[in-house]
Amino acid sequence: MKVTSILGLMILSMSMTSYEIMDITNKLNTTNLGLRVMEDPEKAENNCPNSSSGCLIRTADGEMTIYLKNFTSSMDKDISLFGLMFDAYQLNEFGNIDVLKTCRMKLAYAKTNKYRKASGILSQKC
Repeated sequence: MKVTSILGLMILSMSMTSYEIMDITNKLNTTNLGLRVMEDPEKAENNCPNSSSGCLIRTADGEMTIYLKNFTSSMDKDISLFGLMFDAYQLNEFGNIDVLKTCRMKLAYAKTNKYRKASGILSQKC
């Protein structure tokens, strides 16, 4: 996980005090989110929609797991994982997921990391 990149993204994407930025950055990790990441394409195929590259599943007892499928590039994996972790953060903090906000955060993340191809695709999508 790229905590440094996430911090930079938060600075670019939101107007916040430095205390608030540090607070969010601390929450965007698997431990603070109570989150497991499973890089198991078979389990991801069984748990996620066919059209997705991964998904966030929340069980009835509140446990959250990110399932990741196979990726053609590390860029795709980075952006997908970031988006799913941001979804988990939103779910923990606000009780719901704002899909447009996630898309915009993924776009900012892609731009920050100079993922030009993904930036182009996400800028049309968001």
